[in-house]
Amino acid sequence: MSRRLLDLTVDLACVANFDGYFEELSDGWTDLLGYDCKDLLWRPLLDFVQPDDVESTAAQLEAGRNGQDITRFENRFMDRDGATRWLSWTAVAIATTGRYYAVARDLTRQRIAEEDGRESERRYADLIESSHDIIQSISPDGHFQFVNKAWHDHLGYSPEELPGLTLFDIVDEEFHDHCTVIIGQIMSGMTIDSVEVTFVAKDGRKFPVEGNATGRFRDGVFMATHTFFRDITDRKEAEALTAQYQLQLEQDVAERTAALVQSEKLATLGRLSAGMAHELNNPAAAAQRGAVLLRDALSETCNKFFDLAAQGLTGNDAARLAELVEHGTRRATMPDTLDAMSRSDRESDVEDWLDARGVAAPWELAGPIVSLDLDIGDLDKIAGDFAPEKLASALSLMTNSFTAFALLAQIGHGSGQISEIVKALKDYSFMDQAPVQEVDVHEGLDNTLVMLQAKLKRGVAVDRRYGQDIPRIEALGSELNQVWTNLIDNAVDAMGASGHLVISTSADDEWVTVMIEDDGPGIDPSLLDKVFDPFFTTKLPGQGTGLGLNIVFNIVRGSGGRIDVTSDPGRTVFRVRIPLRRDTTGTEVEAQ
Repeated sequence: MSRRLLDLTVDLACVANFDGYFEELSDGWTDLLGYDCKDLLWRPLLDFVQPDDVESTAAQLEAGRNGQDITRFENRFMDRDGATRWLSWTAVAIATTGRYYAVARDLTRQRIAEEDGRESERRYADLIESSHDIIQSISPDGHFQFVNKAWHDHLGYSPEELPGLTLFDIVDEEFHDHCTVIIGQIMSGMTIDSVEVTFVAKDGRKFPVEGNATGRFRDGVFMATHTFFRDITDRKEAEALTAQYQLQLEQDVAERTAALVQSEKLATLGRLSAGMAHELNNPAAAAQRGAVLLRDALSETCNKFFDLAAQGLTGNDAARLAELVEHGTRRATMPDTLDAMSRSDRESDVEDWLDARGVAAPWELAGPIVSLDLDIGDLDKIAGDFAPEKLASALSLMTNSFTAFALLAQIGHGSGQISEIVKALKDYSFMDQAPVQEVDVHEGLDNTLVMLQAKLKRGVAVDRRYGQDIPRIEALGSELNQVWTNLIDNAVDAMGASGHLVISTSADDEWVTVMIEDDGPGIDPSLLDKVFDPFFTTKLPGQGTGLGLNIVFNIVRGSGGRIDVTSDPGRTVFRVRIPLRRDTTGTEVEAQ
């Protein structure tokens, strides 16, 4: 019968003799402890008890032998792998048979879960206590159920004083009604993500706090309000100082702008006309040089076409030439993105290829071919499309037509610059009336570098440190190009046409910042606050009129932007900040 009962029980049942050995065991014991039945029956049961529990377990067994009818206790057994198993025992000792009849229940999972819960509570309590935030739990009657150390540190009350305090003792009277409304919302189940009130410390000191609040419910019944606050005194003071500074700055700018407009505009207009030649010279000269070179390129293109015609130009030849010329038309308007080293390597490869095919003066064709973005594979295809005696003329026609189209683009660009400068000189504000556009700053900088390439390549190394994901800005693209042109041109002049030019960009939520840095000799500190004045220049007589930076200043001002300059020997940086959205309500200029 006892064997059948052992097999039927869902708990762990066993029979042990008063000598301390198991005599019968239900099947679950081997699964629980990992020992086979033989090991369990041949060893004293105390061998399986966790050493710390051996003494208490032996005492329970002794009590049973001494006549206690039912023994209930807990202890820990060790399984075969050394892991601990918690067991809850109900045991009966029968003196007449000299045996214990016991049932044990495995509590291991429950005990582990309880310990994990206690450890989690300890970690949470440590986190709350170590937090710099002011944390409090408030009962429905307004008294505090719990506050952390930061609460005492900020408010100055001792733990002994806490039971006599309510929420309204620490909140400025001005916010009592507001707190009452918030608590009502929390009791209805709402969570308040942002609360801003003023606390009053024990010594009467008031300080602003910001935080959130939520409710704790049990079975649908409101139990407490939990709040987390942070002292924002420093932030409020900083905001007040910032607002004061901003107001003062706006007043200073308005006064300076008004004085400049009222007292100097007419005089400046007269002097601007004297400097127009300086500002127009570069694009005009570029257009003039382009026209001369264009004549030669067109002449050479026509000559090569006639040479091909004399050699028997076929329909296929004409179609292929049309494709190559069309490709040159497209490439002529694209900026050159190759660095000097890559271009040099490619030109060398192209020269070798041309020389191997007997093309005269291969160095004259190599540059335009690389600018056309043609590699050796492309040239092999072209060589396969023309008879050997026609190849040199076809390549020359292709490169000279590309040069002609590139010169046309240069002339168009130069004449456009002239037009923009003339418009900018209409009045003292230099405001263009062109429509506002979404402008890519990097594109404008790259185009400016292309325009100044002849000046830069004489010995200026350009380092472009463009930021990632720079947004387009709402501005006048032609004006911004003038800003970049003047700043870069001045930097090159300051370096003596040889040095290191760094152009970097960055952006935040409101502004795009462009910094143009050169390693020239720098600007005298006593002159920094004058660099944006009209007609002020540090160049030698006849080398500048002082209009460049004044034009930059007015364009940046017209865009609602800011410009400043810092300078030390070997490093001068002009920083231009343009708003993402155009704002023409004011201006800020700083020289440091």
